[in-house]
Amino acid sequence: QNDLYSMDALKLELNVDGSFELIPTKNNAKLQEVSADILLSPKEDLRQKSISFDSQGIVKEEMVSFFWNDQKIEKKMFGYNALIQTQNKRLKIQEKVYFPLKPEETAGLEHYLKATETIDSAHPAIIAKAAELAEGEDDLFKVVFKLASWVEENINYDLNTVTATASQKGSWVLENRQGVCDEMTSLFVAMARSLGIPARFVSGISYTNSKEVVDAVGSNWAGHGWAEVYFPDLGWVSFDVTFNQYGYIDVTHIKLRDGFDPAEP
Repeated sequence: QNDLYSMDALKLELNVDGSFELIPTKNNAKLQEVSADILLSPKEDLRQKSISFDSQGIVKEEMVSFFWNDQKIEKKMFGYNALIQTQNKRLKIQEKVYFPLKPEETAGLEHYLKATETIDSAHPAIIAKAAELAEGEDDLFKVVFKLASWVEENINYDLNTVTATASQKGSWVLENRQGVCDEMTSLFVAMARSLGIPARFVSGISYTNSKEVVDAVGSNWAGHGWAEVYFPDLGWVSFDVTFNQYGYIDVTHIKLRDGFDPAEP
């Protein structure tokens, strides 16, 4: 009964708190205005809904914004309290989608095909490895599955000083065969994009039984990264390479942001 991964649904309370302190450097210091943005907030989709959201900030499409013009030079607090419902639902791929994808099938998604700073899908080594894995295959799901499976089996999960401080490039991960969720996801997304398959990086929170992660963050709940891959006529399908979840994610995953590159703010 304590296996959260096998639950059909969860209600999760998420508290995000932040602050910054304004410090006067002169006796006559004045404050006109100051603002802050939270870029990680719960997203709604097939498997995740917000039951309630309480905040002093203004909710915008991509962020929660806070603004002060009270002239008080002091510590400013910001944050939100959200109650989130996650369900064991997924977009099911019920019929064959042919690979490679045609240009008209990815129209409007060109950004998710481009190389970025961390997801360097134009790197020759990434192109070569992805092409090798996809050779002779004409089923999109099988191609994506092969990419995910290769990354999961060949990249050693290693939370060290290199992988903990910043997200490493996909080509670095391929060469060094190590990384954490960010690195494994970046390599997977880079290989997909190199094959003309739209893919994006997802930032969020999930539950883990990994002793290495629990020891590092002091909790079973930790920041996490996974991927979404676009399937024509279906939409964005989840692939968590680190958790070996291909075509779905479990109910402990809370999606907070998706983007082109994990190095985005």
